[in-house]
Amino acid sequence: MSSSSFRPRPLLSSDEVLHRLRTGFPAAEVERAMTAAGVEVLGLRVPRAQAGVVWEEWRARHDETGWWPYVTLGSPTDMADGRGELGWDADVLEWVGEAVAQDHDARAASVLVSACRWAVEEVANVDDDLDLWRSDYDPDRLAPLLAPAVERPLPGASRWATGTEDFFEKDWRWVHLVAARGGYEVPVLLPFVYTTWNWSGYGDRGLTPLDASALLRRWHEQWGAELFFATGPYLELVVDRPPLDPRGAAQAAAELHAYCHDTVQDPVKTGDTMARATMWSLWWD
Repeated sequence: MSSSSFRPRPLLSSDEVLHRLRTGFPAAEVERAMTAAGVEVLGLRVPRAQAGVVWEEWRARHDETGWWPYVTLGSPTDMADGRGELGWDADVLEWVGEAVAQDHDARAASVLVSACRWAVEEVANVDDDLDLWRSDYDPDRLAPLLAPAVERPLPGASRWATGTEDFFEKDWRWVHLVAARGGYEVPVLLPFVYTTWNWSGYGDRGLTPLDASALLRRWHEQWGAELFFATGPYLELVVDRPPLDPRGAAQAAAELHAYCHDTVQDPVKTGDTMARATMWSLWWD
């Protein structure tokens, strides 16, 4: 079976989606672009304060359209043209097939192990408390350090997509739509949707779009996390069912710490706060 057979087939054509966008938002700018790998990106430009509402509307329609929405800064043309210098477009079809077939839990666990080994063996010096280092990555060690279970998810707020203080000094956002089975496929369809360049793992391990896809799919299945905002080194996930108990929050915090140490520098604090909240905001500095 060719890898192209794994490409998701949307329920609605791009022309139909564009028609719905133009009908629903007659005064808004609507755009379509195609990446070198043949991935179509549709986009709608909306005021920043409206982006979350539009994203939620099209997320709710995903089952009837097959197009996944995410909020970003640039237009579809910007996304199609901003591929960087790694030549990843040639790998997109292969990656989509592998992302569908891979054991995403095992791959996500390998990111955790690699980050832990890097921290313990390459960063920590002989005077450090290695047990403390290991507890950052071991949910069984981390869980007893966390606060008791909470009854309901903590409210989360977007820092970059729709926040009242605009980090990027732009009053507008684009809502992109990509034919995908879920938000977890977007990193392999659009390898530069966000970047994690400064991540370090054990040995020569670096992160690839397949790692991002595995983690996003795992978090989607475990806690209802959904791709919401992505641009440059910034990522936000809406989380429908965040873990409320210490063990689940420890698992989430350890994985978030391994994936984005720049943001999650204190897994205990994260396990008591962001891991149990409805929005996860990550930033690779």
